[in-house]
Amino acid sequence: MNIQEVSLPTTSEPFNFYPQESFSRGVITLVTESKIPKNALKEADNILLKEDGSPSPRWGVGWYGTSPSSAALDGAAYFETSAGAVHIIAVAGGTIYRSINDGSTWTACTGATLTAGFKCDFEQAASFLYIVNGENPIVRYDGTTTLQTYTALTTPSAPTLTKTGLGGTVYTYYYSVSAVNNVGFTAASTQGTITVDRYRDRWDTSNFVKLTFPAVTGAVRYDIFVGNSATDPLVYLDSISANGVGTQEYTDQGSALENSNVIAPTDNTTTGPVVGRMSYVGSRLWATQDKTNKYRVWWTGSGQYIGYFSTSYDGGYIDLQKGSQFKPTEVADYRDGKGTPLATVWCSSKDGRGCVWQVSLETQTIGDFSFTSPAAYKLPGSRGTDAPDSVVNVLNDFMYYNSQAVYNLGSRAQYLNLLSTDESSANIRPSVKNVSPTASSKVTAIYYDAKVFFSVPYNSSDNNAVIVYDTEKKAWLPRAFTIGFEKFFQYTDTSGSQHLLAWKPGDTRLSEISSAIRGDYGQPFTTSLTTGLIPVSKNRFEFMWVEEAEFELSQPTGKIIVELVGTERNKGFKTVKTKPVDFKYKLTNTGWSTFAWSTTPWSDSSVVPEVYSESSAKRYFSVQRELNAYQFHITTSSIDSDYILRTLQINGTPTQSGKPREWRV
Repeated sequence: MNIQEVSLPTTSEPFNFYPQESFSRGVITLVTESKIPKNALKEADNILLKEDGSPSPRWGVGWYGTSPSSAALDGAAYFETSAGAVHIIAVAGGTIYRSINDGSTWTACTGATLTAGFKCDFEQAASFLYIVNGENPIVRYDGTTTLQTYTALTTPSAPTLTKTGLGGTVYTYYYSVSAVNNVGFTAASTQGTITVDRYRDRWDTSNFVKLTFPAVTGAVRYDIFVGNSATDPLVYLDSISANGVGTQEYTDQGSALENSNVIAPTDNTTTGPVVGRMSYVGSRLWATQDKTNKYRVWWTGSGQYIGYFSTSYDGGYIDLQKGSQFKPTEVADYRDGKGTPLATVWCSSKDGRGCVWQVSLETQTIGDFSFTSPAAYKLPGSRGTDAPDSVVNVLNDFMYYNSQAVYNLGSRAQYLNLLSTDESSANIRPSVKNVSPTASSKVTAIYYDAKVFFSVPYNSSDNNAVIVYDTEKKAWLPRAFTIGFEKFFQYTDTSGSQHLLAWKPGDTRLSEISSAIRGDYGQPFTTSLTTGLIPVSKNRFEFMWVEEAEFELSQPTGKIIVELVGTERNKGFKTVKTKPVDFKYKLTNTGWSTFAWSTTPWSDSSVVPEVYSESSAKRYFSVQRELNAYQFHITTSSIDSDYILRTLQINGTPTQSGKPREWRV
């Protein structure tokens, strides 16, 4: 019997492996999982990115200090004294508390009470911490437990008018007076009227009108307003210093110029305007969210007059697009496209679009008279926000939440000398759309450790998650934290250590977010990481016999569950293998204790052994399945679980079995 030789292949089937070694693009929810690239993720709940885009369980959250009271927090911030001491200021139940020992103990401040439930904003300037909430007058904290407020002035009586040398009754002039203190002004008085024979520009030292009116207790100046129409608002004319407590006098000889940019006030701001937001812009304080004037943006004087909103001290206001759908929500110190510093104002609107304005203050001089005149323009095509706490300065730009997306305001190479608002969150647009429109005004943000934290209300009435934007990797993580915070602030404690503090809706106590904390308030949280559905070949219709699934972790501890999901030839999309791996701590010290047996009982040790984990732990498991596409899913749920994901990969050989019959149409 002749045995014929068998022709064997000279080469073996190619052995392929498909590594995923970086996830630097973060999470992409804009496309379905079968289109997500290898360097991106479908899901990363309670995950942050480290180093070159390696996922790792996020930082933990723990309590910081004690509760100021049993009431929910309405705001918190820090204050620094001129000597460099730091205080934490918290508002709860309408009372303002301060702590000078990093929140360990609290003292209630006296002198002012706020309405509970209204969220507070804080800004430090001129050795005061200004506290506003949109409902109550401004309160100032100066480092002591006695708060400062402004004393309201009464509205002046109508001025008595007399004329000298001006006969006839051809022209009628109207005058009113507003009393001024350091912070603001009263509503203008009832108008006094007088008839004369010529216009004001023809008056002189022999032909003039004199105003007399009773003094107002506490006033330091008086603003005079004039007009020649009974229906049009009176405009600013001049100011005089208060002259004791007797009768005040002003003589109008026609030399003072009318300033049509400032009209007679209709409300009393001598306790400060009732505003909800305050910011330091340039050398002045600016404020928005006026309780009674929704379109108004305020500014104070500068230098020694910072905090003075009165026009008599170079303060003032402007109503932006009065009567429109746009209402100012936030003002920040920014610039135009040429780099000129300007007050930048974000506005909201009911349709969710909003807009952005920029305001400059220009000094106008006519003869010997100088006055400040605001100039404002709206950025074409801009988008605003109804969430003022979401406006955050990120290096050279600003980021903020809008009902349509998270936007970036800044310069663009293709737009010379212009600012542009562009969507930053396109990759997670569906996630942003899940923010509840009825609670979107609560979105809050902070820039910390090269990351932007946006706490948002996903389909909720309160913030219940945190979106993180990693500025170094330009990557989004839409559920980096599955708990939400009402507001963040950064605090440097009395020892010089920095902390990221926050509080959750309804909390009576501050929280700290830190990489040094495990779990949330001593309890574990669940992490979930899911890759895209990756085809085993460039030809998306081919299959591969998968021999093994492999993964590499750095510094793993605790129980980590690795699941391989895939599309099999005959069984479709299903879980292929699930492998729990328990990484135990390694200890530098071994034995029953670190003490000699002759001096210390075996069960006692007052020296904690040093704990460390592997810098690179490689593991694999057998698969032995024919797959068309695969997906990894990694979860943890114990408080000691931690890892840095280095590599995920499969290996095997292509198959030549053709396409499944079920695919044929």
